[in-house]
Amino acid sequence: MFKVGDEPKKSFFRYENGVVLMMFFTFGFVFMERLSVVYLFPFLGPDLKFNNAELGLIVSVLAICWSLSGFVFGTISDFIGSRKNVLLPITLAFSLFSFLSGIAKSFGAMLSIRALMGVSEGPVLPIAQASVIADSSEERRGFNMGFVQSSLGLIGSTVGPLVLTFVATKYSWHAGFYIAGIPGLIMFFVLLFWMKDPNKRMSKEQLAKHEHRLRREDYPVIFRTRNIWITMAIAALMMTWLFAFTTFAPTFLVEYDKYTGPQMGMITAAMGLGTFFWGFMGPYISDKWGRKPTLVLFSFVAVLSPVCLALIHGSVLVMSVIGFLTCAGQACFPLFMVVVPGESLSPKYVGTAVGLVQMVGELIGGTAIPSIAGVAADHFGLQAPLWIAAAGAAVSGFIAFTLKETAPVRRRSARNTTPSMSV
Repeated sequence: MFKVGDEPKKSFFRYENGVVLMMFFTFGFVFMERLSVVYLFPFLGPDLKFNNAELGLIVSVLAICWSLSGFVFGTISDFIGSRKNVLLPITLAFSLFSFLSGIAKSFGAMLSIRALMGVSEGPVLPIAQASVIADSSEERRGFNMGFVQSSLGLIGSTVGPLVLTFVATKYSWHAGFYIAGIPGLIMFFVLLFWMKDPNKRMSKEQLAKHEHRLRREDYPVIFRTRNIWITMAIAALMMTWLFAFTTFAPTFLVEYDKYTGPQMGMITAAMGLGTFFWGFMGPYISDKWGRKPTLVLFSFVAVLSPVCLALIHGSVLVMSVIGFLTCAGQACFPLFMVVVPGESLSPKYVGTAVGLVQMVGELIGGTAIPSIAGVAADHFGLQAPLWIAAAGAAVSGFIAFTLKETAPVRRRSARNTTPSMSV
């Protein structure tokens, strides 16, 4: 398995790669489970007599709990100086709540279980990315963190619907939830045996030099850091783009553009693959170009996703290619969510900072915007949510110009080109 210690920097079996893979699968399975109720609703809705409003409430409650929990438990992991001691129990918990979702028999039971699911899943991204940034080499930091977050596209949005709908069709929606919970149990044991907290790997001299725990008196530093406020604003706007677009794109394709269900599935699957590809390619580019220019570029590319969908009515192949390419906007998410906040502060703040950015984005983009976009669609037509999404990405691109660059390659370049003063 992956080694911990003084392994060769070029060896694939070094801990840096091991922690990236562990967090990739952990977050990917978490996101698959988060979306499982959406994929399984066509099966459980008629059985339990749920309507669309009740589905929306289930999704919103999970989003609210997810956002608040991520900030709270991310902060706790910073204060105790341990990622593993928080990640292990919540990984076990979200598997348990997935199994319980499969035995729910009423709306109240399902709503309560999914709320607890949000509490258990919300901290995974802040803690996972804090673990990755602590063990990443500078030249691969953006790629590593982007690769972890891209798992939501490959596992959550591509593999998840294929597996869960197949299981629900062949067996039952109950079995779908049971299947969704099994990977979390597997990852619990993988993390138990192979994950190492960075402070456990440091010598006494390193621990004395690098404070690894967040102290109460340090807490205001987070709110005095300009990049944190800027990334919170970008998170709210880019999650406006994400949720307004992804919530209404399938309905737009079927009801407005008159594609069949399978055709719509092919187009959205291409978007899912684009989410995976650009989710790590964008941060990789930022390792070479810098975080700010990459975030500006891909924010404006994100505008094209809803605009092209609203204006172009091509074949399934054409729309699939457009969907794959314009989902390049997903490259922004690892950057504003984890990379820039993580590089703007010392490692002991990362869980709190990422949890804070996630909370603001989820509360505005994930909770409020779908309802606002739905009202706009009812009054102005199904194109209205697409224009709301485009506006969110466009404003985000302009705000990104105000970021302070954090990429090591750009900061080194700036230091090297600063003229020295002669005495």
